[in-house]
Amino acid sequence: MRYRRLAVLVLTTACFLIANLAFGQEAAGEYQVKAAFLPNFARYVEWPAVAMPSAGSPLVIGIVGDDPFGGSLDAFLKGVVANGHPISLKHFRSSDSLTGCHLVFISASEGSHVAAILQGLSGASVLTVSDIDRFSLSGGMIELRMVGNRVRFDINRDAADEAHLKISSKLLAVARAVIQSGSQARTP
Repeated sequence: MRYRRLAVLVLTTACFLIANLAFGQEAAGEYQVKAAFLPNFARYVEWPAVAMPSAGSPLVIGIVGDDPFGGSLDAFLKGVVANGHPISLKHFRSSDSLTGCHLVFISASEGSHVAAILQGLSGASVLTVSDIDRFSLSGGMIELRMVGNRVRFDINRDAADEAHLKISSKLLAVARAVIQSGSQARTP
C-alpha cells in the first residue's frame, strides 16, 4: 500500500520529466523535480475553512528569497489545480507578510532568516517548505532533501498540527521521516 502511494508521487514527477524531454529539454535538474513536489504537497494537505473559504479561490504558493527554480515552477504551475483551487505563484522577501499564502517555499538564500520567517507565520495556516538543512527540525513543516540522487522529504507533523493543517496519511506514508512530539516517529 505504501509503495502505491509513493508511485503516485513518482508518477506525477515522472510525467513532468517526460514532458521536459518531449520538448527537447535536458533531463530535469534538482530544482525542476522539487518544483513538481510543491503542487503535490498542496493536494495532500487540508487547510481550515477560514484559510481557504470558497471552492475555486486560488491556492497561493509563495517563494521567499531567491527563486531557485529558475522559472520551472512558473511553467509547471500553469493551469494546475489542487483540490479544486487554481494555483497562483508569488515572490516575496523575508521581510514581507506571508500570511496571505497557503504554501511558502523558503529559499536557501533566506537561511539566516528562517527563525524570523517561521515566527512571523506563527498561528497562520501556512504550509512551510524548504530545502534548507535541518528545516523540519527547526520548526518548518516539510524539508526537501537529496538522498543519493533522489529528492525525498521529511515532515514535521507537530508544526503542521500547530498551524491547523491536516496532512494526508498518504503523504505521511511516503515521507522519509515524520517528526512528531519532538522525536522522529519514523525513518525508513
